[in-house]
Amino acid sequence: MADNLELFNSHQEDVRRRADSLVRAIFILAGGTLTLSIGIFTKATAPKLNETLACILKGSWWSLFIAIVLFVLALATIIARDYAFGEKWRMQINGKLNETSRPVWVEVVIWSFAILGLISFLFGLLGQAYVATSLV
Repeated sequence: MADNLELFNSHQEDVRRRADSLVRAIFILAGGTLTLSIGIFTKATAPKLNETLACILKGSWWSLFIAIVLFVLALATIIARDYAFGEKWRMQINGKLNETSRPVWVEVVIWSFAILGLISFLFGLLGQAYVATSLV
């Protein structure tokens, strides 16, 4: 039983490290793309865009921004969930609580933020790529 618990904990740590790496990469890519793109397209010497490309570009900026916000909300929810779980666990250790279950709705919220954030990130990058290739 102890071996299974160690394997489970090791697996959870590995998943958490991978998720952290993915979120960091998305923050860097989304933030860098926003910074470069806004810098290029808002200066006086910016390439001229037709109305459709300008709309796609603005939409991609919003998508990237929304992706960042959704991943921040997902991480904040994970921290709040883990804190609450730790407090319940502490109460159980002290004999003040019999059970340490986590509410399922929190998991749904976290996954919703993460999936919507990933979709928004992909749409933002796709919009940026479309505008860039349309100008060449």
